[in-house]
Amino acid sequence: MTEDLPQELVQARIRLMLSEPYLASAVTRFPIFNAEGVDWCQTMATDGYHIYANPEFCRSLTPPQLSFVIAHEVLHCVLGHVDRRKDRDPLRWNIAIDFATNLMLVELRLEMPSNGLLDRQYTGLTAEEIYDRLPAKAPRRRQQAGRGGLPVDGAAGGGKGWDLHLDPSDLRGQATRTKDFPTALERERVRAGLIRELSAKGQGSEAATLVAEIRACGRPRVPWKTLLSRFMSGLRRDDYRLMPPNKKHLWRKMYLPSVGAPGPSHIVVAIDTSGSMGDKILRQVLSEVDRLRSVTQCHLTLIQCDAAIAQVQEFDEFSEADFTRMKIHGGGGTNFIPVFDWIRKHALGQGLRLDALVYLTDGFGTFPDKEPDYPVIWILESSVHPPVPFGQVIHLGDAADS
Repeated sequence: MTEDLPQELVQARIRLMLSEPYLASAVTRFPIFNAEGVDWCQTMATDGYHIYANPEFCRSLTPPQLSFVIAHEVLHCVLGHVDRRKDRDPLRWNIAIDFATNLMLVELRLEMPSNGLLDRQYTGLTAEEIYDRLPAKAPRRRQQAGRGGLPVDGAAGGGKGWDLHLDPSDLRGQATRTKDFPTALERERVRAGLIRELSAKGQGSEAATLVAEIRACGRPRVPWKTLLSRFMSGLRRDDYRLMPPNKKHLWRKMYLPSVGAPGPSHIVVAIDTSGSMGDKILRQVLSEVDRLRSVTQCHLTLIQCDAAIAQVQEFDEFSEADFTRMKIHGGGGTNFIPVFDWIRKHALGQGLRLDALVYLTDGFGTFPDKEPDYPVIWILESSVHPPVPFGQVIHLGDAADS
């Protein structure tokens, strides 16, 4: 298996990048291998990062069809279809992601090969939703010789599919998975950047399924409260302090300083009060932040800001606050810069330590030009938002009430 691709495949990649420029970065990002002579790849395959192409199969397609097939594999990688399977039935999941991917590309008016899986009743649905609508037990029969795709008896469109979807741990393709093969988290980061570009450049597209899949790909696989807790507990105090004292020596009546206690010492929470986020959601997230703060005995600075700072409140390690009844100040436009300026002047400028900034917003606003030195986490109400230039992102999405 080599990276020397047949001329037909090279030309098809160039044609695809020129005709569908929003896919150009993704097409160049995922490596394609020549699978000539590889018995398990008679057509196309992907492990979520690498793409494998059989030259004989590629030569059997027209140039537009070959561009479609390449785009099909690229979208599997961009949308994380392999990683999103979880504990679902592999065959049924493979059918669902092929339906979803082909519908996207057909809606974008690319020419699909005749043996592709297609059923327009699934238009606008995510792969997960299609999976739930498929028969619980997908039919299994021997694949036809010369075709590595998944056969489906009675599927609308009469197609069989043409590609293999390999789990990253599958021995097939193992030779290409060197030490540089990205981890699941690294693959997710690669996809996140490509998704932002795809969303930005693909605006105005009529592909309803593409929009749905982008949103599904952006949804957190872990409830937002768990992600926030992990972020907070991942911050560590590394200074010595007497409150709380080192518990190991209390039995000796010796009050020695503790060190390396888990959790932050001081965080700033900024809330976007422009009216773009509902008060109920803001209060709910603030209450969860306060719960985590009380566990870690953390000092909290709360800033309300729309286009300018409206209010700043301080809460020490032991103070109590009822954020469920908090009054929201603001209602104008959205500008994130004043919060970062306030931190630079009133916190860092006075020698105070800051462990992190947590910003609650919909993501539509003016960002600073430079990334700060402290960690930033953006808690966004929706997975549809402009690109976030720095920091970690948590989407509330449908799990806001979880």
